[in-house]
Amino acid sequence: MRLLPLLALVVLTVRCAHAPEVAPSASAPPAVSWPEALPPALRLPDTVRPVHYALDLKLVPSEDTYPGSVTIDVEVREPVRQVWLHAQDVDVTRARVTVAGRTFDAKPVTAPEGRLGLLLPEALPVGKAQLLLDFTGKVDRERSQGLYGVEEGGEPYLYTFFEPIDARRAFPCFDEPTFKVPWRLRFTVKAGHVALANHPAVSREPLADGLERVTFAESKPMPSYLVAFMVGPFDVVEAGTVGRTNVPLRFVVPKGRGAETRYAASITPRIVKGLEDFFDQPYPYEKLDVAVVPRYWGTMEHPGLVALGQPLTLIPPGEETLARRKSYAVIANHELGHYWFGDVVTCSWWNDIWLNESFTAWLDRQTVDRLEPSWDYQQERAMFATRSALASDELASALPVRKPVESNDDIVGSFDNGTTYDKGSSVIAMYEAWLGPERFRDFLRGYVRKHEWKVATMEDFLADLSQAAGPEVAQSFGGFIERTGAPRITAQLSCPAGGAPSVKLSQERYLPVGSKADSRQEWQVPVCLRVGTGTQSSRVCSMLQGPSAEVALPTKQCPAWVLLNAGGTGYYRSGYTREQLTKLLATPVAAFTPAEQVALWADVDAAVTRGDLPLGEALKAVPASAKSPNRLVVQSAASLLELVRLDQLTPEERQRFRAWVASLYSARAHAMGWGPKPGEDDSVKDSRSLFLRLAGGLGDDPRLVKESLPLVRTWLADRKSVDPEAFSAALPRAATHGDAALFDALLEAAKKEQDRTERSRLLTSLAYFRNPDLLWRALGLVVSPDFDVRDSQVILRMALMSPESQSLAWNFYQTHFDALTQRLRSDELGRLIGQTGSLCDDIHLAQVETFLSPRVDKIEGGPRALTRALESIRLCIESQKLQSPSVKAFLRAR
Repeated sequence: MRLLPLLALVVLTVRCAHAPEVAPSASAPPAVSWPEALPPALRLPDTVRPVHYALDLKLVPSEDTYPGSVTIDVEVREPVRQVWLHAQDVDVTRARVTVAGRTFDAKPVTAPEGRLGLLLPEALPVGKAQLLLDFTGKVDRERSQGLYGVEEGGEPYLYTFFEPIDARRAFPCFDEPTFKVPWRLRFTVKAGHVALANHPAVSREPLADGLERVTFAESKPMPSYLVAFMVGPFDVVEAGTVGRTNVPLRFVVPKGRGAETRYAASITPRIVKGLEDFFDQPYPYEKLDVAVVPRYWGTMEHPGLVALGQPLTLIPPGEETLARRKSYAVIANHELGHYWFGDVVTCSWWNDIWLNESFTAWLDRQTVDRLEPSWDYQQERAMFATRSALASDELASALPVRKPVESNDDIVGSFDNGTTYDKGSSVIAMYEAWLGPERFRDFLRGYVRKHEWKVATMEDFLADLSQAAGPEVAQSFGGFIERTGAPRITAQLSCPAGGAPSVKLSQERYLPVGSKADSRQEWQVPVCLRVGTGTQSSRVCSMLQGPSAEVALPTKQCPAWVLLNAGGTGYYRSGYTREQLTKLLATPVAAFTPAEQVALWADVDAAVTRGDLPLGEALKAVPASAKSPNRLVVQSAASLLELVRLDQLTPEERQRFRAWVASLYSARAHAMGWGPKPGEDDSVKDSRSLFLRLAGGLGDDPRLVKESLPLVRTWLADRKSVDPEAFSAALPRAATHGDAALFDALLEAAKKEQDRTERSRLLTSLAYFRNPDLLWRALGLVVSPDFDVRDSQVILRMALMSPESQSLAWNFYQTHFDALTQRLRSDELGRLIGQTGSLCDDIHLAQVETFLSPRVDKIEGGPRALTRALESIRLCIESQKLQSPSVKAFLRAR
């Protein structure tokens, strides 16, 4: 190929030797004048939008990098000389643009936070164009983000996880949810490797060097974060079909793990049927492959290739405990529910991620409850979600459900459990009760059909709700989604002589004792009351607008009691006087539904947190709940016990408290025993788990502790000899009182364990040890080379949650936090920062602020997490100042 340039050089030399004049120099091509790069602040400009992708990758799991190319058909809406999209940790080796039959090079430039610019030598005209990019990507082998690699049984495998902004780590793209378009994927892989993506493969073409090219069908419209694929020597387990159109169901697992999908294969078709029935639509894709990814992290609603973690999906035959069955069913239901709320209809921007997550979290309550009625999942989830949401809304630093998104920090922070999932789903449940379940379901069916395969905003949703239920309901709903905080509703009963009884309702923002926030805040609140005498009652509902309003009661006689949250579905705190609470707690429980009893106990909790009721007085009411036949009522009342800070009690007080707790719950725990009995349904198993945890955990029941130790030792010697339900309950109890020999035995078992789920359970148990030396050894495993930090970090999280181990965990935290920042994802670090909010004294407050303040700016979502943690610590300190005397007085009387 060098012959022609050499010949030209010879001719030129001969010409110069025979000619006296100097040859005129050839004119050089004009230099390209590249425009100045002007990256967008956050959102990409709307001037160039993708309309189709063709992505081509070579994926060999054993290699740390991979070559690729992507062709993006775009619509140019106004002339531009630079196009902005995304790429992070991706080396773009060449960029070209094709327009009107011409192709020319573009100059790639990068900007912070994964922005990629293509500078153009001339203006790109309005119309159609193509971007063609060649690049080299990197496989992540530590953080499970983007395109990541994991080794199982000596074999390497590749997986993807892109939500919210990690597709850009795998290939250049317009990495925002509003850009929802079809994709065509093509991969070059090792012959014999399984290669799967969102849609079915349409061809496999043999290539040289033991490779083959797999081409997939063009996808339905989807944003970049929903693109998914996996490559490796997987086993593919055929599991029949699902749905109204008999779509094939398969489980994709590491070699040799297929038998562990038995339970998942049995219930997944029922999950799909329940979702189809709710939406009255067939399953929306051509196949359902369940990608069984290595860890719980990575679980994701990819169309046609739903990712569900090994801890959820792989259950060895004979070990299908209630907890494991419920975990799979609930999470699988959630991810598949996203096929409608998230995939078919997608939020336009991350501020509306609640349209995906809040609605799917609410949907879980409906469909799982029908799937397994004995779990009582709708009420269970309502209880936990509403408590979590109201606790989040107590903070002055609380965020609304619809969060402003002005940075990548905000995008990561928009997936907030307390607000996005729990508050959003609780608010939706309130309006479902207000409108009626069938009317609300029919509205949602219409909303999905109207926006299918498109993106939607809150404004779209509220416009549809206004049309279906009226402007008042839409305005009220929007207020709860866009405002922080939660209302506190109070009632003043009026029974004039000769007149009809009425109630004056008033509202303000609920705030805990010590809060600096302003309580002067109003909502349009759908309030439902139950009023009655004895077990006879009437219900009345009213939309409270403004600071107060009079509500006429549907009774002629003055009622003995007023329940402010009929049905228990209202998203507000009921603010009772002590006299009102006394009457309600003395009313026969038959007057209230279990949901109302659960809500009432949550309001007792709120009265304590606000400082209206001494905790010591509230604890006196708990024994009456311990005999309830409804486990959720027992559990809701027992939440008051968590307000007692064990670390701030003397050893004698702690012993008195534990003995009192055991006296409430031990009899039922002993009667139920450790393991299930023949013919027992799941509701009994749930109750057993609760009473063993209360009596044996918080209560430290000596008999249960004594019985737990031989159960665990027997399991360590022969895992088949102990019922898995019994072992799960006994392990935390035994570890809490375990000695060095038991610690060593559990640690050795964890080191030998090949199953990641079982290894995680064993590591978690090490965080329960109370002996400081053993607990410090356990914490050391978080940074030990013996374990992957993704598996071992649970020890630190667990230790930070327990008041008795927090100080030791905090010391470890400070020593090793900087090292952990190099090994954990930003969202994991954000949770670690947030967990410091469980500390509760002035010394730790100062230490947390001093230590973390200079570090959080480098962590996405870090500043916000620290602000909330510091506020939580301050509120806890103020609460303890107020409540500690009453708790100590209560314990002295035991």
